[in-house]
Amino acid sequence: MLQNIREKSSGPIAKLILVMIIAVMAFFGYEGMNTPGAGNYVAKVTKPGKFLGYGEDSVEVSMADYSRRVDQIRQQQRQQQGESFDAAAFEKPENKRRILEQMIDEAVMQLGAKQAGIKISDAMIRDEILKIDAFTVDGKFDQSRYQLAIQQLGYTPSQFEDRIRQDLMTRFIADEYVSSGIASYADAVGMRKLAEQKRDLSYLEVPLPALDANATDAELMAWYNSHKTEYRTEETVTIEYVELDQNAVQSELKVDEAVLRSRYEEQKAQYGTPEQRVASHILIEVPAGASAAVEAAAKAKAQAIAKQAQSNPGSFAEMAKNSDDLASKDAGGDLGPIEKGIFGDAFDKAFFALKPGQVSEPVRLEDGWHVLYYRELIAGTAKPFEAVRGEIEAAYLSSELERQFNELAGKMINAVGENASSLEPAAKAVGKPLLRSGAFTRRGGEGIAALEPIRKAAFSEDILVDRRVSDLIELEPNHVVILRVVDHKPVATLPFAQVKDVVRLAFVQDRAAKQAEKDAKALLQRLNKGETLEQLAAALSRPVIPALAVSRQAPVPQLQPVVQEAFRLARPENGKPGGAGIAKLPDGGYLLMQLKAVNEPDLSALPPQERSEMTRYLGQVRGAQQVAEYIKALRSSFKVVIAEDRL
Repeated sequence: MLQNIREKSSGPIAKLILVMIIAVMAFFGYEGMNTPGAGNYVAKVTKPGKFLGYGEDSVEVSMADYSRRVDQIRQQQRQQQGESFDAAAFEKPENKRRILEQMIDEAVMQLGAKQAGIKISDAMIRDEILKIDAFTVDGKFDQSRYQLAIQQLGYTPSQFEDRIRQDLMTRFIADEYVSSGIASYADAVGMRKLAEQKRDLSYLEVPLPALDANATDAELMAWYNSHKTEYRTEETVTIEYVELDQNAVQSELKVDEAVLRSRYEEQKAQYGTPEQRVASHILIEVPAGASAAVEAAAKAKAQAIAKQAQSNPGSFAEMAKNSDDLASKDAGGDLGPIEKGIFGDAFDKAFFALKPGQVSEPVRLEDGWHVLYYRELIAGTAKPFEAVRGEIEAAYLSSELERQFNELAGKMINAVGENASSLEPAAKAVGKPLLRSGAFTRRGGEGIAALEPIRKAAFSEDILVDRRVSDLIELEPNHVVILRVVDHKPVATLPFAQVKDVVRLAFVQDRAAKQAEKDAKALLQRLNKGETLEQLAAALSRPVIPALAVSRQAPVPQLQPVVQEAFRLARPENGKPGGAGIAKLPDGGYLLMQLKAVNEPDLSALPPQERSEMTRYLGQVRGAQQVAEYIKALRSSFKVVIAEDRL
């Protein structure tokens, strides 16, 4: 549902709505909650039991998942913001706390979904996995790509399927709220008019007064003492390091033709389409915690279905209309092409023992008894060796170069393991020079210190305090560094005598800014008492400047506070000017402004389709707001424990 909203949205009102939806639904994704661990969590959400703890359930936000989420969001923001990405701001505790709060809300939604009795079938999980682009090659699901990708994420197939199940449960409730939100066309028109409203203003600049550099030593000292944090040196470190990249690997590999042909045979499935086994199934669902009698009845029903289908496989699609799998029953129980590992070992053992046209005995899976039908075998194809020889050779050479690089990196690690207080053995082991940086801060530096992973490692407590050699720091594939701090200068307050001139400038600028604010407030008071903006401007020998059709979005971010103040001003009434106000400018001066007119878009001639979309969008916004209220209500009834010492 949310994807459809994104694909079909356009225009400023749609963007405004989507921002509101995203604010509520942010970061719901596959990197969700972990299954409960042995106290290894940063947060734990518990639904109390109804009686003496019976029925209690909980979801944990593991330390590993929390770290993974922080790294994921850091990488996303760095890619989106480029050079403007503020690493220091991202690492602030309040930002990390916001990420954790989002993950706690997801855990709350999972427990809420369980409480509501929502169940996700294996078929729904399979369909979701097949939609993920990272697992496809040439637009088709690739089993080897899938297994490699989830291994790199640290999951087994069953663990990854659990993550998908949790995500689908969370999204189900959210999507239901968003899709069921209700709004009237009049409400939608009102919101759009507010969003697209333009305002006509007149304003007068109230500049900073001329700087008066006169100040007594007592005044400057008082300023210095109350602003000491502004006159400190930054903490710095200097490191020595060994850098190893792929250029250090010298290789004169000669590829044997037999090796390439052997690789081709091993990887033949990658160079064509593998054979596909097409399946259908019928599910007889067994509720969680069902009694032995219910279990037995479900099994007997599945056995009867299997027996009938085995005697007449052609009737399977008709029989599947009575399946408990809502996702496939209307399609004859169709599961499409099946690869090993998607539905688990029990499914694979039963299905891959069948021949085309055969029906299995009932198979017990997590959600109930399944009767499986092997409908047909689609033969695979493969490109000849000659057509892919170059690709195989390039991959082989790449893997050999990586292997040699890893061997060198291993030598460096071993050298550090033998002597963790010196980098010289590691440098000698790989034939690389021992390099030294200039002093740098937590926020930046030159050369190697311009890289955030280097600064983060250098300022970590064990390396900074203990002066031990760091672990291997991977900057990019086949590019690593190990380092050691050789000099550390902590934060220090600069003496008054050294910064007296800087203090003087700050003091006189602050004095001028306060005077400008006082002047602006005095002018605003005169304006509100009946003088006109033109009269005030004449007294200051400054012009009144019109600003027509001002929108809610400032032309530059620095002027956004001015625009926000402009949209707080009261509307003109009975032919009189609107409200007046002041707003601070980036240079410290002020604007005295007055609202002249409010212009709203004419929406009377909107086509029916656009009217319908506006109403639907507002309904979705209200649905998203209900999601937030639902989470808040659930959270108030659950117990949330945060392990502050693990953040």
